[in-house]
Amino acid sequence: MSASLDLDQWARQWRGPMLRFAQLHLQPREEAEDAVQDALAAVLTVKADTLAQGDPKRYLFGILKHKITDRLRLKYRPEVGYSEAFVDDLDEVLFNERGHWVDGVAPAGWVTPEAQLQSDQFFAIVDLCVQKLPTKPARVFSMKELLECEADEICATLGLSKADYWQCMSRARKQIQLCLSQNWFEGAAAC
Repeated sequence: MSASLDLDQWARQWRGPMLRFAQLHLQPREEAEDAVQDALAAVLTVKADTLAQGDPKRYLFGILKHKITDRLRLKYRPEVGYSEAFVDDLDEVLFNERGHWVDGVAPAGWVTPEAQLQSDQFFAIVDLCVQKLPTKPARVFSMKELLECEADEICATLGLSKADYWQCMSRARKQIQLCLSQNWFEGAAAC
C-alpha cells in the first residue's frame, strides 16, 4: 500500500472528528476547516516510513492541537505573531541528521493491539462526552485537558475570570465523569 493511499485513508477517516474538535475552539466553521486542512497538509511533509510507525489519530490530532493553539494565540494575542521559521526549525528539533526521531520525541508505539483498541474506544466515548457539554465548559475543558493550555491563558483567550474558569472546569469534569460512568464503566463492567 502506498503512502499516498494511507494519507488519503487517514484524511477520510479522521477529517470529521478533527473538524468537530477544531470547531469547538475556532469560529467561524471556515477557520476550523482551515486548521484541519493545515494539519492534514503538514502530514504530507513527513516521511512515509515515519508515519507508518505511529498511531495516525494521535499524530493527526497532535498536529491539529498545535494548529488550533497557534490560531487562538494569533486571534487573541496578535502581538505574538506566527513564525514560518518555527515550522522550518521543527524538523531540526524532532529529527537527527540521519532523519531518525530524536530520543524522547518519537510517537509511542502500541503496547498490544487489543489495548490500543480499548484505548481508542475509551477516547471515542470521552469525545462524545465532551461533545455533549455546553459550549463554554467544553471549550474550557478541551483547552485545558486536550490543548494543554494554562489556566491564565484560557482565561485571557476566552475572557473569563478565574472563578468562571474553575466553575466551568468543575462542571465539565462532573458531567464527563457521569457520562463516562454511564457509557463506559458500567458497560465495561457488564462485559
